[in-house]
Amino acid sequence: MPPQPGLTEASRIFLSTYNQKFEESQQIKLAEMDKGKKKSNKDEFDNAVKGNEEIRNMTYHKMNMNQLEESLETRIIELKGLTKDQATVKLETIGPNALTEKKAIPWYLAFLEEMTGFFSLLLWFGAILCFIGYAIDSSDPSNLYLGIVLAVVTFVTGCFSYYQSSKSAALMAQFKNFIPPKALVIRDGAESSIEASKLVPGDVIKVKGGENIPADIRVVECHEMKVNNASLTGESDDLLRKVEHTADNPLETANLAFFGTSCTFGNGVGVVINTGDRTVIGQIANLAQSAQTSETPLSTEIDRFIKIISAVAIVLGISFFILGIIYGYDIITNLVFAIGIIVANVPEGLLATVTVSLALTAKRMAGKKVLVKNLESVETLGSTSCICSDKTGTLTQNVMTVSSLWYSGELRDASVNYQTYKQSKGEVEIDYNPDDATCNELIRTVILGTKAFFEYTPTEETIKRKIGKKLGKNPKKLSNDEYEENKDEAERDLKQEELEKPFQVRQTEGDASESGLIKFVQPIKDIENYRHEFPVHSYKLKEKSGEEVTVTCEIPFNSFKKYNLMIRDLKNEKSGNSFLLIMKGAPERIWGRCNKILVNGEVREINEYWDKRFEEANATLGKNGERVLAFANIYLNEKEYKSGSQFVMKEELKNYPMENLTFVGLVALNDPPRVYVDHSVDKCRKAGIKVIMVTGDQPVTAAAIAKKVNIISRGAKVNVDMIEEGMDPEKAFEECDALVIHGDELARRHAQQEQYNENDPEKGRFLLNWISKREVVFARTTPSQKLIIVDACQRAGHVVAVTGDGVNDSPAIKKANIGIAMGSGSDVAKNAADMIILDDDFSSIVNGVEEGRLIFDNLKKSIAYTLSSNIPEIAPFIMFILAQMPLPLTTVMILCIDLGTDMIPAISFAYENPELDIMLRHPRSAKRDHLVNTKLISFSYLQIGIIQASAGFYTHFIVMHDYGFKPGTLFGLVTEKGTLPNNFDVYTPSDGTTTTTIRGNTAVDTNKYEEFDFNSNDDNDVDLRLYFHNIGPHHWSECRWDSDAPKWWRKNIVDDEKEICWRSQALRYAQCAYLVSIVVVQWADLMICKTRSLSISQQGMKNNFANFGLIFETVLVAILCYVPWLNIALGTRMLASPHFGVPSFPFFTVIFFYDEGRKSLLRAGIDKDTGRIRGWVAQNTYY
Repeated sequence: MPPQPGLTEASRIFLSTYNQKFEESQQIKLAEMDKGKKKSNKDEFDNAVKGNEEIRNMTYHKMNMNQLEESLETRIIELKGLTKDQATVKLETIGPNALTEKKAIPWYLAFLEEMTGFFSLLLWFGAILCFIGYAIDSSDPSNLYLGIVLAVVTFVTGCFSYYQSSKSAALMAQFKNFIPPKALVIRDGAESSIEASKLVPGDVIKVKGGENIPADIRVVECHEMKVNNASLTGESDDLLRKVEHTADNPLETANLAFFGTSCTFGNGVGVVINTGDRTVIGQIANLAQSAQTSETPLSTEIDRFIKIISAVAIVLGISFFILGIIYGYDIITNLVFAIGIIVANVPEGLLATVTVSLALTAKRMAGKKVLVKNLESVETLGSTSCICSDKTGTLTQNVMTVSSLWYSGELRDASVNYQTYKQSKGEVEIDYNPDDATCNELIRTVILGTKAFFEYTPTEETIKRKIGKKLGKNPKKLSNDEYEENKDEAERDLKQEELEKPFQVRQTEGDASESGLIKFVQPIKDIENYRHEFPVHSYKLKEKSGEEVTVTCEIPFNSFKKYNLMIRDLKNEKSGNSFLLIMKGAPERIWGRCNKILVNGEVREINEYWDKRFEEANATLGKNGERVLAFANIYLNEKEYKSGSQFVMKEELKNYPMENLTFVGLVALNDPPRVYVDHSVDKCRKAGIKVIMVTGDQPVTAAAIAKKVNIISRGAKVNVDMIEEGMDPEKAFEECDALVIHGDELARRHAQQEQYNENDPEKGRFLLNWISKREVVFARTTPSQKLIIVDACQRAGHVVAVTGDGVNDSPAIKKANIGIAMGSGSDVAKNAADMIILDDDFSSIVNGVEEGRLIFDNLKKSIAYTLSSNIPEIAPFIMFILAQMPLPLTTVMILCIDLGTDMIPAISFAYENPELDIMLRHPRSAKRDHLVNTKLISFSYLQIGIIQASAGFYTHFIVMHDYGFKPGTLFGLVTEKGTLPNNFDVYTPSDGTTTTTIRGNTAVDTNKYEEFDFNSNDDNDVDLRLYFHNIGPHHWSECRWDSDAPKWWRKNIVDDEKEICWRSQALRYAQCAYLVSIVVVQWADLMICKTRSLSISQQGMKNNFANFGLIFETVLVAILCYVPWLNIALGTRMLASPHFGVPSFPFFTVIFFYDEGRKSLLRAGIDKDTGRIRGWVAQNTYY
């Protein structure tokens, strides 16, 4: 679409952006259809494309009244509108004037979806297998307990996930706020108030100041009607509406007003041309709502991890099930142990750990003024490689302060406020003189040429704080009676306190620039009294309808004209002049309308000398990063302009001069950078994050501000500076380090490429080339251009975070990988965003990046910690199958670890402080840097896991040995056959193996031999030396404790008055000791996982939650061992003190010092220049 003459960049970019995004959306959706992914309804998408075409091809604004009447089948000229029957038919055909809300997934389906994810299905499958196992063999209740625990864990985790996902607010609900409840419509020539939702195209409606526009309308009558398009364009200035069409582009013409905008002044009559989804704001809503939100990097990583672990678990489970069949175990035994292997591999507490960790991080970020809506977006922010940031209020304080004046040809410092000067009693000097004739005239022009004023209305929260302070109570606990009784007094006191504050910190109503101006001039002249003395001229005008309206002689500022005009009444001055016309605006626009300049109180002609002086001053102020406003005026004498003159406030019909004005001076305002924002930007640069500034300021000013906030680094070659020095623009682009691009240039280049095919590699290449520069600033841009910039950054391979505050920012916010809304922004932008920066501070975003990286780091550590215990959990089942030894650890005990002792320590990593190099690393690559990689698996499984398994088996063997079983005896014992002895049989090692009775029975009936069921509790008191009579005495060890020991010590060898030694009961003690050993070595695991490269001595034990986790898991495992009813439920036992963690403690020290040595080698391989860790140890163990 070639550029159209007379159109601003905003209109062209709006249409071209929507064309591009709808075409891209169509390609994405078709690609998703090909890949079988979930897609939006195709009819819905076709309607969106059709709506976009309607906007682009709209011609209503070009039609004359007859054509308009014919097209809309209505009566406009006579102001009779539609008939009631026509309106009824159209309403039935077209539908209500409301934005269609995307059909939500029913709550029960959403809940079911959370319950049937891949991970959940795996756990449900395991629970069902456990129930089946218990149904087949009810003698062992452990299968029942295991099934119940798995089912409860899966259900609770699903409920938590559903709760988190259902908290997201509906985006469309905020768009509904634009729809006024009622509209004044003319049907059959009669006026009536109807619900705005019942408006249809062709309805003639009346609109007046203070009302929202209820639909897209063509203006057919207007009386000083002004609209505010902030909700659509982001510009807060009031725009005058006209009957005549002023531009071919529907978004630029003055004879259209759009749904969702507001009429701020005057009144008008319009005919409805579009309603509901077909309005311009409806298309924005449709685009924002139907935008496909890409899966977050964290959810991708977690899904990948779950699939890998689940696949490993299932493969191992099935493999050992088959092995068990080959070895001759029965189906039930094999099934139980296959379940055990699956349960041991799958970290059942992972999802709960991740969700809780994310929630804790979000809470911590809220304390840093960052509100997280989508929990997983925290980590996405940590992956960010590019931030597209607004300037005003984000990088700067949005507190405009007068810094310089230029009058009488001299540049003067105005950074010292006149109030400060007077209070200093001469100790502080000022560079300007309010008594100087020209300075005095400039101050007069500033006061009378602005509308901002001082205003303070205490909020309810502030009033409550005041009352609470007075009553000595918590403001949140005030009763309604206490609030009402003290409200008025508190409000008066607060207003009085506000009046006593310096003007510089007083609250104002008006835009930031005018607020800065009045704070500067108020100490010199009281603006309220002065404006009251010389009010804005106004007059009454009777309309054709007989209605009398007030016309205020003022032309508001808009971004196209870049000036505002005000005519003040001077009748109280009695100077021979009846009016003072003031113009304020962009320096180049105002200077171009002047032929005289005020110098030392005298009016002089403007010549080349003054042209040069003006250009130098304007350039100097612009380079300082200051916002410059020019002021000019002209006195209208009472001979030519009588008091009560009716000025026509339309430039084309003006009856007052707007040329040949007298230039009074320039006022520069400084919007200081936020504190530490330059450090935050530098932090981003060191972290490998590109920061792109997007601002509406002129390029020179934008470059100056970018230098102040460190976006353009010191010493960088900037293209605009090189061009100013005479270099060719193309050569400047090639050689520069930092690029400053004018929004008009972006619009021009973008429009030129409309003719290219979407698949043409040249399409958009210019923007990719711009973005590839080290430092980039976009100046004089509109909010709608963000969508193009964000898309280009993503195509360049960046993970993009974008800030925005307006309704029209919502598509760009949705498009970004991480959308960030400002706390002061619109509700729609906030709802489209993933997180909200409550204080609008860029440093808060950088804090978010650090938190995002920290959570990825801490999740890695948590997973490394959790996975390490998998090997000691899996190894017993492997040994049971391969070595045919009694099972050292039960499946129920595995769940005691995964969902009990390990849970708090795993979550404690969310509280771990960042390591020193966290913001020195480059953003992680989604393709290479996975949450779980081969190095982490190697570390957890093959290094720490093997040591932990060794600790478990060593402990198991020690306990079994103390209770009469030598380690060698255990191997093959499960398949060893024997027979139950008689009650009176006694083991006598000197008589071979057993008594004569047993020898005689077995000698004649060997076919009664059978394997001993170690999992059954039926034969716990059987002396296995008698059962396995083929095993000689040398295979059994001595019982550690003598039966003649004191009673208090006999608890170590007697359980429920039954001996433990040489009984299967000994296995329960060994299994419990194995459980305790895992907890002990997990102490070391917790300590070593606190850091990835630092020594524990550097990180310290400052994480109190981790310290609590150490105590928690120790106390919990002690409870599991020493609470009697838990012994029955879980199969644990009251261990002898030498067995409680003592055998495994040496392995604790091995793990600790092994990892300290590994990290020492890692740190030795740090590259001093890049800070990156290199070397063989890093390549193979740095996860």
